[in-house]
Amino acid sequence: MPVSRRKFIQGGLGLSALGLIYGVEGLFAEPVRAADGKKRQLVLIQLSGGNDGLNTVIPFANGAYYDARPEIAIAQKDILKLNDQVGLHPSMTGMHELYKEGHLAIIEGAGYPGANRSHFRSIEIWQTAEPERIADTGWLGRYLDLAYGEKQRVPLPAVNVDPMLPKSLFARKIVVPSVHNIYEFRFRTDPQFRKDREKQIATFEDIYRSFDSKRPHAELLQKAGLEANHASEHLFKIVKAYKGNVKYPAGKLGDGLKFISQMILGGVSAPVFTVSLDGFDTHANQKRAQANLLKQLSDGLAAFQNDLKEHGLEQDVLTLVFSEFGRRVQENSGKGTDHGTAEPLIIVGSQVKGGMYGEAASLTSLDNGDLKYTVDFRTVYATILERWLAADSAEILGKHFEILPFV
Repeated sequence: MPVSRRKFIQGGLGLSALGLIYGVEGLFAEPVRAADGKKRQLVLIQLSGGNDGLNTVIPFANGAYYDARPEIAIAQKDILKLNDQVGLHPSMTGMHELYKEGHLAIIEGAGYPGANRSHFRSIEIWQTAEPERIADTGWLGRYLDLAYGEKQRVPLPAVNVDPMLPKSLFARKIVVPSVHNIYEFRFRTDPQFRKDREKQIATFEDIYRSFDSKRPHAELLQKAGLEANHASEHLFKIVKAYKGNVKYPAGKLGDGLKFISQMILGGVSAPVFTVSLDGFDTHANQKRAQANLLKQLSDGLAAFQNDLKEHGLEQDVLTLVFSEFGRRVQENSGKGTDHGTAEPLIIVGSQVKGGMYGEAASLTSLDNGDLKYTVDFRTVYATILERWLAADSAEILGKHFEILPFV
């Protein structure tokens, strides 16, 4: 079948653009290391919609919890107790085991001044770490700018395993790719002639090699196209070569965490990976919906940690779980909860000093029905930046925040 240059160039344009930024060697560059010389990688899991923290980390010893939630409160007998005051939702057995092993920390009462109940504005605040103004960069984007922005050859700085790039990774000097599907990341050949894939790729490379180098930008385009194709094929081979005995739960989060694990185990040394789980806007019939979601989260995190451990890489990875806000204390008439404020943050990793941190928000001294935050979420970011990513948190967050001892 005759193949035109135009069709090949159009088919490879997305990958070529990526190649302009990274190139094949960039995917497997020297990793970011902490002061102790050890590799450090961070995984962010966003619970989109506003997770109900009170039915996640449950204050079962507080009678006000059951008074406010006659229909949706979790029975004491079912709660996975962490101590004599609080426990985890019964669906979170995997995370309960991680807590007992000392590899899970919970920061209670996380929030920020002037809380906003809008999904869009609140998630923007969490992703930019800028409650007082509209920012054009994310907190991790600013970290990536400082870490890589002045280098001529930028290694793959982060990977977003979602269709849409979160604002947390917006940067001025660095561009972060979204690799939602490894098959879409590959060079797209004609699906009607799958047996001819290798020949089509060979033709593509021949076309790029035969560019007239005297034309404007021809040499750059030539190199970008070839490198991008090699990079995508290398990443595809990493994923296909993955071997492990851990079974991930079915669903978006399980698939995303498995893909992140495959990349980490295959040598992709990006310091940051992001993924999300949707569905936490539980205004009605919360009990069943949240139970299913928390099970996906718990089982996925447990599988991810076990996968890393099986391959001897559990010391290198820290995972942060957050949502754009918690829910209100009082249940509503639809057996759900409405948008609230403060929430628990969850940190997982073999280097985590497990336990409870911060102060639980009062269930009776409320701000117009909302929990009053007790821990500024930026203290958690500052701790991760300073103690995990070996960065200057004040330069990234705009001022100094308390450093917590969870890592």
